[in-house]
Amino acid sequence: MKTKQNWTILVLPSSPHKSALNISVPIHAFTAVFFSLAILLFLATAGAWRMYLFQEVQEKSHRLEVENQSARSQIQDQERRIEHLTKEILSIREKAGYVQNFLGLKPQDPGAAKIGQGGVELSPRRPLSSSGSFSSESHRASKDLRALAHSLSAQDIHQLNSDLQAIVGALQARQDQLDHTPSISPIDPQGTWISSSYGLRISPFTGKEQFHPGVDIAGAEGTPIIAPAKGTVAFVGKDGALGMSVRIKHDSLFETTYGHLQKASVKKGQRVERGEVIGYMGNSGRSTGHHLHYEITKNGKNVNPLEHMMDWKNENLVMLAD
Repeated sequence: MKTKQNWTILVLPSSPHKSALNISVPIHAFTAVFFSLAILLFLATAGAWRMYLFQEVQEKSHRLEVENQSARSQIQDQERRIEHLTKEILSIREKAGYVQNFLGLKPQDPGAAKIGQGGVELSPRRPLSSSGSFSSESHRASKDLRALAHSLSAQDIHQLNSDLQAIVGALQARQDQLDHTPSISPIDPQGTWISSSYGLRISPFTGKEQFHPGVDIAGAEGTPIIAPAKGTVAFVGKDGALGMSVRIKHDSLFETTYGHLQKASVKKGQRVERGEVIGYMGNSGRSTGHHLHYEITKNGKNVNPLEHMMDWKNENLVMLAD
C-alpha cells in the first residue's frame, strides 16, 4: 500500500512553556489549494483587466459622442446660416422683381428665380453605428453645404447683381420720368393702416358689391398728406362724395386724387415736389371715419395704388371694416 505524502507545518509558540503546534497537510490538498488560489488570482486579474477595457471603451464612446454632437451642431449652424442667406436672397430678389415690374423692365427667366435648396438633416438622437460612418456622413454634409453655398454665391448673387445693374441703368435713363411717377405712400405708414383695399368690395353705405377705385388709409385726424411724386395741382375743392379733395397731374401718364381731407394746403396750378405736404386727413364728404381716399390713374385708367407705395410694409395691410 502506497504511503500518503504529507507536508508538515510546525508552528512554534512564543512562550517556552507551551508546546509546538504540528500541522500535517496532505500534498494533494496543498496542491489543490494552491491551484485554486492561482485560478482565483487569474480570474480576479482578468476581471480587473476586463473592467479596465470596458471603462476605456466607455470613455472613448463618450468622447466620440461629444465630438459627434459638436459636429452635428456645426452642420446645423451652417444649415441655419445658409437658410438665412437663402431667405435674404429671396427677399432681395422679390424687391428687385418689384422694382423691375415698376420700371417696366423685362422680367428675368422664371427658371433663374429658383434658389438651390438642399443640404442634410441630422437628428441629435440618431444612434451612432461607428465613428467612421459618422465621419463619412459629416464629410458628405460639409461637402453638400459648401456646394450649396457656392451655388448661392455663384448663381443667385450673379443673377441679382445683373438685375440690380439693369435697374440702376433704367433709373439713370428715366430719372425725370421717375421723379413724376408716384412711388411712395401719400401718408406716413407708421400709425396708419389700409381700411379698404382696391377692387371689388361690399359698400359700407349700400351693403352691395361695388368697385372701389382706390385705397382707404385710416389714421388720426389731421395727419399730413404728402405728394408721392413731382407734379402740378390740377384741382382743389369739394368733389361730391369725396368731400375736400386735391388732384395732382404728375405727367402725361399719372394723376393722383386725395379725398375726404380736413383741409388742403396747396392751390390749383401749384408745382409740388415728392414729399411735400398737400393737405391733412379728415372726414369730409361721405365717410365712415377719418381716413384718406387715395386714387391713381395711368393713361386715364385706375390702377392699384399699392403697386406705387414702395415704402408700405405688409404689417400695415390690416383690413378693417370699411
